[in-house]
Order: sequence, then C-alpha cells, then structure tokens
Amino acid sequence: MKIAICDDEKDIRNYIEKCVHEIAPQSETIQYEDGRDILRPDFDADILFLDIQMPGMDGMKAARILRTTHTMSTHDQNISGGSLNQHFSKPVIVFVTAVEEYVFQAFDVGAVRYIVKPFEKSRLLDTIRQALAIAEDQRSISDFLSAGVDDRDKPRYITVKSGGVNTRVILTDIVYAEVFDRRVVLHMQDRECIEYYGRMTELERVAGSDFFRPHRAYLINLRFVSSYDSRTVCVQGTVIPVARGKYRELVRAYMSYVTDDIARSGISTRTQENPDECKP
Repeated sequence: MKIAICDDEKDIRNYIEKCVHEIAPQSETIQYEDGRDILRPDFDADILFLDIQMPGMDGMKAARILRTTHTMSTHDQNISGGSLNQHFSKPVIVFVTAVEEYVFQAFDVGAVRYIVKPFEKSRLLDTIRQALAIAEDQRSISDFLSAGVDDRDKPRYITVKSGGVNTRVILTDIVYAEVFDRRVVLHMQDRECIEYYGRMTELERVAGSDFFRPHRAYLINLRFVSSYDSRTVCVQGTVIPVARGKYRELVRAYMSYVTDDIARSGISTRTQENPDECKP
C-alpha cells in the first residue's frame, strides 16, 4: 500500500508517517511539502494525507485538480479501450487542517475524513485504519474492472473487506445495496448482509447495466424487481423509494434488462406497475 503525506510542516509529516507504520508496517510512505508535488505525472498513491493550508498551492485546490486529472484519465482509457486498472483507483484523501471550518469543502473532492491539528493519536490511528480499509476495497474493485466485467459466461464478483475479513461477493447475488454514512450495506439473496467502507458510485460502476440506482442511497439488482410505480420500486419484498425524475430512467433500464434477459434465455418476464405485494 502506497501512502503519501503532503504537509509543509516536517514534524507533522514525520508524526503521521510514524503512526501509519504502527498500523501498517509494510506500507510504503512518501512525503511531500508542497501541494504542487502531488500533481506531478509520476504521483502515485493509494492514500493521501493532505494539509489544507500550505504556502504556494493549498491542499484544497491541489485535491480538486488531482480529482479532475484522474477523472479525465479514466475517461480517456474508456474511449481508447485501455486498461482501467492504472487510473481507476483514485487516492483516498484524508485532509489535515488546523482550521476546522475548511473541512466543509472536503467532501466536494471525495475526501473520506479529516483530522484537526493538534492530533489526538487515537483519532489519527482510527483514521488511518479506515483509510486503509477503503483503499483496499478500491483496489479490489479496480482489479475486478481490469479483469473484464462484460464476460457473462463467468460469475462476476468483487472482493470487499467486511469485519476485517476479505469477502468475495458475487454481483448477481446482491438484491440491493444501500449506503449509510460511508458504509455500503449489501443485501444478499441467500446470506446475511455484508457491510464495508466504500462509495456507492464505485459499486454502481462495477455492477453494470443489470443494476439501477433509483435513489442516491440505493442500488438495486433489476433481476429481483417485482413491481414499480413512479414513487417506489419493490425488490424482493422491500419497498425502495424512487427519486423525483428517476422514474423514466427506471422504466427504460428495466425494459432494457428484460429485453436482454429474453434474448439470453428465451424466457419472457413481465413486471406490473403495482407495489402492493411489497412489504412496508
């Protein structure tokens, strides 16, 4: 695991590095003292501890540019048909700041947490553990993407870290997913729910066209849809809200799924727009 620490104060960099090695002694760490350093073409890290207030380029501006660069790189790879593995895993960003008011902008660039100077060691160690868990999940998803997600002849799966254990999850067994804070909860067909740190947008990307996001907090497997209307969709007995403006997209997505399913299996299915059979 590669961990970058960008802060203009050397003592802060060294302290964070020391704490990182307490939690992950095998990790590779590298220090930077200027926000412009993380924008170099050769910058590569799974986790980035980034100071917000620095001379030259501040951390918030550097993070916005970094995120934009990664997004463009991923888009270019999609167009060219190249491997996504190199560009998909964005660094997990943890902001470091002495002024807490700045953190309200942190989540605009996908930061997972922030820590305020002077540090409480226990909070810093907890933050490192969470960042490591999220980075491992991102790496698993990135590896899965590079392996090819369009091969329908093989079970598609992801590996997530749940309860400290790496767990293999077959995508077709997910009934629906929901997000609480920064934890994704997978509701499975024939097993207990699986929880892990991650982002719903990443799971949505991996899941593909057999899944649909009717609401920002939910991702549903169209295979398990039994009914829907303009306000709700019933997924294996569970009522899930449909956000305003999402109904037409839901209909198109489901009809496309049914058409593809018929083409694959020759079995005709039909969903009625009536959620009465759903459980509240």
